[in-house]
Amino acid sequence: MNADNNSKKILIAGASKGIGFATAEMLLARGYKVIAAARNVEAMTEKYKRYGGGVEIYGCDFSDTEAIAAFAEKVNQESGPISGMVYTAGAQLTMPISMNKPDKVKELFTLNTFAPIELIRCFSKKKMISENGASFVLISSLSAHEGSVGQSLYGATKGAIEGFLAPAAAELVSRGIRLNIVVPGMIKTEMSESFMKNLSYDRKEQFEATYPLGLGKPEDAASLIVWLLSDESRWATGQSYIIDGGHMIRG
Repeated sequence: MNADNNSKKILIAGASKGIGFATAEMLLARGYKVIAAARNVEAMTEKYKRYGGGVEIYGCDFSDTEAIAAFAEKVNQESGPISGMVYTAGAQLTMPISMNKPDKVKELFTLNTFAPIELIRCFSKKKMISENGASFVLISSLSAHEGSVGQSLYGATKGAIEGFLAPAAAELVSRGIRLNIVVPGMIKTEMSESFMKNLSYDRKEQFEATYPLGLGKPEDAASLIVWLLSDESRWATGQSYIIDGGHMIRG
């Protein structure tokens, strides 16, 4: 545990499960204070109760982007400035192009793209962040980098976030805010199960074989996220970091 971390508060949007929960646990183990936000407050309260005062819990449905500004103000008023933020909320969808109807496109872009951009808009204000600056981390996907059947819409939502990265990081750096993206390969989470369950046994085996180091665990991505949130990465901004168990090197 680093004593310097005791005064640092990190907001995790999507903290109830998967990569978000794994990130929270790592941060807490390192002495950070965590502001855990997700839609299901009851589930989070149960998961985090053993951490006591180290965690502040807030309910927010990030698919309702109009509610995010009020959520940000509430967090600021009750918890004070933050030293970092990570957006791990989102939805994964496997669907052919023929089913990419406008309502579904809007739904997925709202949660995966519009919500994190709105959070950054709200929390990049001077009063919202620590006087020592802050680090923001977003999550993308390999679906934005490779051709995967059924991933056109999901990949588009993540590709948009990666397009946002460089110009946003260039603008935020003058405010003392670093912005980076983590691009995980297939991580064993509830979200990834929705993709894997659609594969036949043989196709699933073939897919898993494309990961030389095996499929990832939430902690694998969380380790990189925690580094990007820490002062150890103070010289890193505007970058996308692929962590994929060797998947991309197989071509």
